[in-house]
Amino acid sequence: MLHEEGNIQPETLFDIVLRFVSINAEYIHSLIGFPEVVGKKIFDQFIHLNECALYSNGHQVKILCCFEDAYKELILESIVLSESLIVFNEYFDSFLILFQFISELCLCFCYLGDNHELFEHLNNFNLLKKLCLKRNCLQDGAIRKITLPIRMFGKGPKNVEYLDLSENKFTDEIIAGLAVFQKLQCLDLSGSNISRKGIHNLERNCSLKLSPSESTIHPIVTRGWAFPLIEKWHNICRLRRKNRDVMKQNLYYSKKRFLMAKKSISDSSSKIQPSPIKLVFKRTAHINNNVTGNSRYPNSSKPPPEKVIVPDKKAIEEDILAQYM
Repeated sequence: MLHEEGNIQPETLFDIVLRFVSINAEYIHSLIGFPEVVGKKIFDQFIHLNECALYSNGHQVKILCCFEDAYKELILESIVLSESLIVFNEYFDSFLILFQFISELCLCFCYLGDNHELFEHLNNFNLLKKLCLKRNCLQDGAIRKITLPIRMFGKGPKNVEYLDLSENKFTDEIIAGLAVFQKLQCLDLSGSNISRKGIHNLERNCSLKLSPSESTIHPIVTRGWAFPLIEKWHNICRLRRKNRDVMKQNLYYSKKRFLMAKKSISDSSSKIQPSPIKLVFKRTAHINNNVTGNSRYPNSSKPPPEKVIVPDKKAIEEDILAQYM
């Protein structure tokens, strides 16, 4: 550092060691026991100086594991990946590490489909309280996969309190699966194919009631040390799309994931048209003060909940194409 006199200020020993450790982060055995302030400085320098932080590879996963083991939810507490299909797929292995201690996850408009690899790893999502999967081309089979670790092993996203499943093609078949979310406070099924009988069964089995008010699922924001790293991942993917500069070794996987996304649209297509009705359910105790016995849909004394706009297949295809191209 240069002072006004022109003298060079030598680096402190701490700064020299910090830079050396950050550049060689893949050789760190453990950070357990290191103060949080030191851990954050190492993590920030790792993001700034280490190229393997930016490109998905085995070293990146190993390093993130080391930080997650030591600092848990400080690395990533909540995250929004709405309309980020390509980022999520390109850095999928790294996101699985970062997701271990998150409490809020938004993957809206990602068109994952029922067969995405994410659903095979939900047994580790024990701390999740908010989950938003709006418009992901999901059908009833997705709910069976999401709830499987809860039903079989008592693990997984069993602590979810706010669940947004709107604008997916669910039917009454999902009701039994949703009953495993015993802590559910708010559920959004707008734009699904739930029947009136299904609404009644859902209210009875899940201790929820259809609410005339808006959803109380508050917006999710990305919080944690990894926020600048995830922003860089977004920028890399945006730059690749802008310049059409896709390295040959990544070209196969990029095309493959794009085709998987398009397949999720095809798999979710059916002759049944999604309902345009807004269906927001809340825990009974939360709405007793606002809802009387004659005021809720499907009773006819009051108009049904407002309608929602459900996109057609062509609109969804264009949305996915925009994310990849």
